Amino acid sequence: MQVDQAASSLAPSVLKRRAAYALAAGAAAVGATDADAAVIYSGPQNISINSGNSQTINLDGDGFNDLLLKNYVFGGGSYQGATVSFAPGKLVGFTSGISYASALTAGSPINSGTLGPSFFGSMAYGAVNPNAQFNNVTNAFLGLSFPSGPNTYYGWVRVDVNNAAKTFVVKDWAYESTAGVGIAAGAGLVPEPATLGLLACGAAGIAAIRRQKAAA
Repeated sequence: MQVDQAASSLAPSVLKRRAAYALAAGAAAVGATDADAAVIYSGPQNISINSGNSQTINLDGDGFNDLLLKNYVFGGGSYQGATVSFAPGKLVGFTSGISYASALTAGSPINSGTLGPSFFGSMAYGAVNPNAQFNNVTNAFLGLSFPSGPNTYYGWVRVDVNNAAKTFVVKDWAYESTAGVGIAAGAGLVPEPATLGLLACGAAGIAAIRRQKAAA
């Protein structure tokens, strides 16, 4: 049973704009592992959350919003925060007087061992929350777990935040579609356009990318 743990009413559901990278996906499958195949990626989103507003994220498209992201203004100034909507979902975070969300880098593990301690956390609040990790970040990842039916899934959301400028952009997200299996932050990301051109050439494109990396 899913228990709503969001502290405020949810905004309208996110309309997922899944990018159709058919050529890239087909070529990438040549070298994909079983673990990679289970990651479901949203496609580029670039959703700007205006100051004073919030945004819900439905990672798995099941009709229930999994995450609430906030770009509010309080007495102490601009505040950004995150809340996982349903128990027993949690954020990857830490406690230092209050609950904070951790700003993860690509490759950081998101699983039962790294989650917690809370389902909500401050991301940025200027000097008011001095241990916040999202005060001025680009391509930082939130890690979370969320329930769907009786199962728990793990996912990430990539964001740009500038607390002083009151800007909050949700770039994209992904989740591991196998229940109970963790995910690495950034897993499933579609390559940059230059790389997509090579992938469109199929296995030859992938081989060229590997040669470039080996020569670097």
